[in-house]
Amino acid sequence: MTYVDLKNRIKQIQLLYTINVFLKAKRIKVSYKNLKNYYEKISMKKQIIYKGSNITESVNILFKKRDLTLRHIPKGKLKILYITADPEQDFGGLIQGLQKYGEVTVFEQYTSFSEQMFSKKNDISLAKFNGNRLMELINNILTHNQIHIVIGQMWGWTIDYNILQKIRILGIPVVNISMDDRHAFRLEKNSGKWLGTSGLIGVIDLACTAAKECCLWYQVEGCPAIYLPEASDSELYKPFAVNKEYDVCFVGANYGIRSKIVKAIGKKGIRVTCYGKGWPHGRLDAKELPVVFAKSRIVLGVGTIGHCTDFFSLKMRDFDGPMSGSFYLTHDNPDLYELYDIGREIATYRTPEECANKVSYYLSRHSERESIAMAGRARAMKNHTWEKRFDKLFRTIGIIE
Repeated sequence: MTYVDLKNRIKQIQLLYTINVFLKAKRIKVSYKNLKNYYEKISMKKQIIYKGSNITESVNILFKKRDLTLRHIPKGKLKILYITADPEQDFGGLIQGLQKYGEVTVFEQYTSFSEQMFSKKNDISLAKFNGNRLMELINNILTHNQIHIVIGQMWGWTIDYNILQKIRILGIPVVNISMDDRHAFRLEKNSGKWLGTSGLIGVIDLACTAAKECCLWYQVEGCPAIYLPEASDSELYKPFAVNKEYDVCFVGANYGIRSKIVKAIGKKGIRVTCYGKGWPHGRLDAKELPVVFAKSRIVLGVGTIGHCTDFFSLKMRDFDGPMSGSFYLTHDNPDLYELYDIGREIATYRTPEECANKVSYYLSRHSERESIAMAGRARAMKNHTWEKRFDKLFRTIGIIE
C-alpha cells in the first residue's frame, strides 16, 4: 500500500481522520508557540527591539560589508527577476504590481513552466536543481541585460543556499517574500540547514513577511525584515458591470474546516459556489477569478492555517475579496483589525454557525451589505495594492528614491 493509498484510507475512517487532523493542528500550533516564546526570550536577553524604521539602515550595513552600493533607478526602469511559487496566484496581481516598477523576468524551468520544482519538504535534491536553473537564467540575462534585484517566494527546500550566495556576490540584492512564516519558518532540518524560510537567512538581503511578529524572529537571526502583507490589484479586481449571479462564492482548496463552513451555510438553504482542488468545480482559471468575485453578493474567506480551527494567517482573498467591490466575510483573524475597520469595511465570524448566520443576515440586507462592500474596496484601493507594497520594499532596499 502506497502512502497516498494509506492517506485516503485514513480519510474514509472518520475516527482516524479526526484524530489525525487534531494531531496535525496541535503540532502546528505547538511549534509556533515554541518558536514565538524562543525568539521573545532571546530578544529580551539580547535587548533586541524590532523597529521597522531601522530596517533600511540594517540593509545598508549589509551592503557596506559586501562593498555594494546601489544606485537609484527611476520607477518603471528596474530590471527584476521574480521567482514564483504559484504562477496562477502571482499573475493575479503580484507580478502586475512589480511591472509598475520595471521589466519583470519570471523564473522558468522551461517554456510555459514558470515556477520552482517542488518535492517533499525533506527532499532537498530539487533545491539544487532549481538553483542551477536560476543561475543559468541569470547568466543568460547578464550577457545582454541587467538585473537590479532578485525577488522570490522561496524556502530552504526549494532554492539552494549556495546559489543565492553566488547571486549576491554578483552584486544583485536578493529579497524573499514569505506569506507562511507562522508555520513554515523552520520546518525540518537537513545538512544543518532549516528547510523553511529561515533556511535562507544569510543569503537574502531582506525578508518580507506577512506575519508581523516574525519580523523580530528574522532580526534576532541577523536578517533585516519588514512586515509586508498580501495585497491586490485594483485594475484586475473591481466591480464589473455584471449581474450578481452567486449568493456566496469561495475560492480555495477543500481541506480543514472549509467544507464544514460550506455545509453550515448550506443548512440555511444558501448555496456556496466553490472553486479549487477538492471541490466539484475544480480549480478556477486565475483570469476568471476577478469576474467571479464581482458576480458574488458575498465573497467568503477562510483564514485558518492547515487543519487548525483557531490559528490564522492572512490570505490573498483578504485583499482580492474587498478589492472586487463585493461584500467580504472571513474568519475573525486578529491580523485584520490593523488592516480594516471590521464591521464597516469587511465582516468576520468565529465559528461555522456564526458564519452561516451572518451570510443569511447580510443576504437579506442589500443596502447594508453593499455599503460595507463599497467601504471595503475604498480601503483596499487606498492601503492594500501591490504597488504600495512594492514601493515599501524598494524604498527599504534603497533602489528607488
